[in-house]
Amino acid sequence: MEKSVILQQQYPIIKINFIFFLTIIIISLSLLSFLSDNQQHALGNTNNILKITKVKLIQDQYNYKHILGIVQNIGNKTVNHIIITSNFMDSANNSIGSFSKEPEITTLNPKDIAPFDILIYDKKIYDSIKNYNIDIKYNITKYKDKKLVIVSSHSHLDANGFYFINGEIQNTAPHTYSNNTTVTSITYNKNNELAGVWEAQTEPYTISPLSTASFSIPVTDKIQSSQISNYTLLAESDKFTTSK
Repeated sequence: MEKSVILQQQYPIIKINFIFFLTIIIISLSLLSFLSDNQQHALGNTNNILKITKVKLIQDQYNYKHILGIVQNIGNKTVNHIIITSNFMDSANNSIGSFSKEPEITTLNPKDIAPFDILIYDKKIYDSIKNYNIDIKYNITKYKDKKLVIVSSHSHLDANGFYFINGEIQNTAPHTYSNNTTVTSITYNKNNELAGVWEAQTEPYTISPLSTASFSIPVTDKIQSSQISNYTLLAESDKFTTSK
């Protein structure tokens, strides 16, 4: 069963009198003045299943823009096949592009979070972006067992300016293999703002029951590497997700 929620609704065009129209414009301009870089976003808007808890527009070392964010399952059902779409508007509120991506954690049990990084690959629209909203679609699915545990992690910045997050992860299931296992990092700057989202496979990729594997996540964007103050680690495989 597919659900869809628009986390920031656009107003329809209707016929109204001049005074009312002018009032709406004044109120809208006042609200826009509180948003950094004249950009609106979907932070805090919610439905009864998924909520965007953090969102940020950034630019990488190659001058591409990204929408970074975190989505949380605030409901009581597990969801998967999550598609997050960011819709961009110009100063006249005309649509100038839409870009979509799955979050890095593909199945969310109740209370779980997943980061997303949507690349805005069309540089031609950058100067025209004044507003954006976020739309989420998802399916209801079965609960995913929490059998993956991050047992250790450490990080360092190397001589070339790349940031590495290394560690070990354990499959705590007594009889079942963890296949296609990945570890995802959500990095933050000193102000606890999103800095980046990075992912790596474990070594080995398939973790035997009650066994551990290593991982190394390279942050290859030097702009982000220099900003990192803290990070959160999440993991997922074909059958399991992270146990907190």
